[in-house]
Amino acid sequence: MRQALEYCTDKASLIKSVYPLNSDADNQALVLNSFIPSVQWAYAGDANITIYPFDAAKGGALLDAAGWTMNTDLGYRFNAAGDELVLHFTTTNATFRQTWSAVWEKQMKNCGILIIRQMVPSSWWFGDTTGIKRRDFQLGAYAWVGQPDPGGQTLYACDQIPTVENGWTGQNIMGWCNQLASDNIKKANNTLIQADRKAAYTIVQQEFTKDVPSIPLFNRASYYAWAAGFTGLSIAPGDQDYYTWNMEKWAIAGKDTIVLGFTQEPSTLFPARC
Repeated sequence: MRQALEYCTDKASLIKSVYPLNSDADNQALVLNSFIPSVQWAYAGDANITIYPFDAAKGGALLDAAGWTMNTDLGYRFNAAGDELVLHFTTTNATFRQTWSAVWEKQMKNCGILIIRQMVPSSWWFGDTTGIKRRDFQLGAYAWVGQPDPGGQTLYACDQIPTVENGWTGQNIMGWCNQLASDNIKKANNTLIQADRKAAYTIVQQEFTKDVPSIPLFNRASYYAWAAGFTGLSIAPGDQDYYTWNMEKWAIAGKDTIVLGFTQEPSTLFPARC
């Protein structure tokens, strides 16, 4: 079932819906095949994991094999008991997510899956006693902030599944417990030898892409725009959060004030190094 959802998902079209001005090549570079981006040192490599290129026919075949057959009159799938294939999908009501999730809903319908979207306030989705924290959803989507070091132990280890018994601790909200992956995500995070870490991360990604506990969709893109005549800005890879590092060199001819605009409030104050 989860593999079928992967095949039925056209990630390139999802990206196009939210980044319509990007070239196809730029959008393709944003596609994720694993929970670790392909540009990171710990990525296992395309040849070492299971990749699910968009193939609605293949996804449909997997659903047929799972006992969910298409009712051509209604346009959705049903099992032998007459149950309709319906999945409740929860995410925040941010415009960005509403845009791509509407496209994804149509993609699932193309495969005969009825998606019921539930767009909720972020305060509920990310609350301490609601939403993700309590695993109160069937399907869910949210953004994750990546780091140069992939980490992942709290996300994918078997003992990190939030439950009533453990007081809802841990971040493995998928409830995924694959012992081989669990052992290796711990190994990857408990040694300083990079070769050993990469080998362990490769095993985790192999199991992850085989089991499909979640579907990594795409990297978010960051964009910058500045006024004509503005000079001195220098943005290097990895500096997206600290592009003010050389602000003493910023200048606009004939002006002594620079105004910065943001799509959201910065998580931290920018360091002023004048």
